[in-house]
Amino acid sequence: MKDDLKGLCLFLGMLSLGYLALLMAVAIFTGAKLYKGTFLIGLVAAGLITFGLNSRVKTRLVDITKSLVAR
Repeated sequence: MKDDLKGLCLFLGMLSLGYLALLMAVAIFTGAKLYKGTFLIGLVAAGLITFGLNSRVKTRLVDITKSLVAR
């Protein structure tokens, strides 16, 4: 059951990232100011994706990020 919940969180996170990309494209092409909405959707998407990942993947991503920042 826990794996199903993690999979659902990953799916919803990726779906909201797709929606965020579409929303940003609309904002760029129309000049609409959607800053608060895009920030909120991005925050929720990042939270869902982070919740859906297992601990090994999280530590690997943190290590890669730290190595890129250290350069």
